[in-house]
Amino acid sequence: MTTMRDASSAGRPFPLSQADYLATLPKATIYACVLLTDGLGRVVQLRSVFRDRSWQLPGGNMDPGEDPLRTAVRETHEETGLRLHGPLPLLLMHYARSDSRDAPLAKVGFCFDGGTLTERQIAGIRLDPEEHHQYAVEDWATWERLMPRDAYRRIAAMAEARRTGRTGLLVTEPHLGA
Repeated sequence: MTTMRDASSAGRPFPLSQADYLATLPKATIYACVLLTDGLGRVVQLRSVFRDRSWQLPGGNMDPGEDPLRTAVRETHEETGLRLHGPLPLLLMHYARSDSRDAPLAKVGFCFDGGTLTERQIAGIRLDPEEHHQYAVEDWATWERLMPRDAYRRIAAMAEARRTGRTGLLVTEPHLGA
């Protein structure tokens, strides 16, 4: 048996060192969150104690060694006391481009469907006072009025994905000069 060697099979050396190559890659944080609604389809959100005291879905940044689903489940439990079970459908991939003036990191989000909560589950929400001081269950018009446009677009895209059964992609741009 004859073995043929192709000189090109070894491949050319990579033109950059590993450190130089890694320096060229985009930098991003990864977060995961869940969309929770009540029986009427109203969204459950938490009010942050930080900076602008924004309304947020349960979720947060991924810890080392976690996958996005585990992050969503952990953060939801830490922030609300709710334990989510079973597979949670991925509703939305969110990519928020970075604004190098603010932070040189983009954000990559995995947004899951946490399902519909019963009145009892909603009444049982226990907030972590270090992160959130209030929760609310509101209709879409109220959230649109209370939230920044991009944050509202994200929950609306998640609701559309839930309605259609098709995972969505949302890309948001930094607001330069804002």
